Amino acid sequence: MYNPAHFALPDLELTRRLIDAQPFAMLVGPDAQGRSFVTHLPLSWGADAGEGWWLEGHMARANPHWAWLAAQREVLAVFGGPDAYVSPRHYAHERNVPTWNYLAVHVYGELQLVEGEADKDALLKRLIARHEPGYAEQWRALAPDFQHKLLGAIVGFRLRVTRWEAKAKLSQNRAPAERQRIGAEFAQGSAKQRELAQWMTTLGLL
Repeated sequence: MYNPAHFALPDLELTRRLIDAQPFAMLVGPDAQGRSFVTHLPLSWGADAGEGWWLEGHMARANPHWAWLAAQREVLAVFGGPDAYVSPRHYAHERNVPTWNYLAVHVYGELQLVEGEADKDALLKRLIARHEPGYAEQWRALAPDFQHKLLGAIVGFRLRVTRWEAKAKLSQNRAPAERQRIGAEFAQGSAKQRELAQWMTTLGLL
């Protein structure tokens, strides 16, 4: 993505925080004819003992995308963060135009399928632990044949991360007084605007 240096977010910890807060992603890759194809789904990140990290999730076996993605050398996962309109009335000079502030993460990697029933069950339990720990008991209580049927209807996968980039477009290119006005409005605005104000504070922009 177009990511000028003053908007780049190189901090991996903050990037993972954004993925945790906004786990619903777009998994992008070509179909059998080479045309762009997107699957919308939640993804969670995990880290190896070293510096390597990965994303994992699952999709319906009926979705042909998983087979197309597994054949690619590189797959893209896109996460969108909070976003909001920025009015030019916050700027000192009238010769300015509106813009949009936002956060986004692009993660690239090789997709590896997780198809064994035990491995898929473990993957689902990790996702349950992250999103709704209380559901774990209900999942374990399901009849084994029903669990087998559900697990057979999905394909799990892990995306081994080879590179990533994050962008936080938060008016870094504006004067401090202008950013303060923008941040003050965001702090009193919608849920997305308040999130942007919090990110501006986290990055030392307010």
